Amino acid sequence: MRSDALRRRKQILRTARELFATHGANVAMESIAEASDVGIGTLYRNFAARPELVEEVTLDMLQDVRQAAERAAAGLARGENQAWQEFLDALVGLNLGALSESLSLQLPQTIGERIMQPQRDTARVVSQALELAKAADLVRQDLTGNELITGIGLATRPLPRAFAKAAPGIGNRLTRIMLDGMLPNPAIGNP
Repeated sequence: MRSDALRRRKQILRTARELFATHGANVAMESIAEASDVGIGTLYRNFAARPELVEEVTLDMLQDVRQAAERAAAGLARGENQAWQEFLDALVGLNLGALSESLSLQLPQTIGERIMQPQRDTARVVSQALELAKAADLVRQDLTGNELITGIGLATRPLPRAFAKAAPGIGNRLTRIMLDGMLPNPAIGNP
C-alpha cells in the first residue's frame, strides 16, 4: 500500500474510533468519511462494509493495549516502577469503556480467530506486565489481568449526560478511586 493511502486508512481508523467512542458504532459511514476528510468512495475502498471497519477498529484498540502493556513490562523489568502508572494512564486514555461498549454491539456473536488471536496475545502481555507490577508491590496481589482491563473499561464508560453535567469531573474522580482500589494498600478517604 502506498504511503499516502496508508495515511488515509489510518486517519479513517482513528476517526472511526473516536466517533464510535463518542456516538456509538452505528454512526453513519458518511459521517466517518466526512470527519476523516475523505470521500465516501475512499472509505468504502478501505473498508467495504461497517463490520469490516468495526473489526479493524477492534484490532487497532487491541494493538494499542498490547503496545502499552509491552512498554510497561519492559520498563518494569528494568526496575522503572513509573512504567506501571504510565500503563494505567495509557489504558484510561484509550477510552476503553466507551469504545468496547460501542464495538460489542456491532461485532458478530461468534468472533473469529482474526480477533481472538490478537485478544489472547494482548491478554498474555497485560498479564506479564501485571505480574511484574505485583512483584514490585505496585498492585494488589489478587488482581487478574481480566479484572484490570474490565475495571478500567467500566470506569471509562460514558456517564449519562445528566450525571456528567451535574458533577463535572466525576468520571475522572471515579476512575481514580477505582485505580486506587487496585493498590496493594488501597487509600481510604483520599479526595
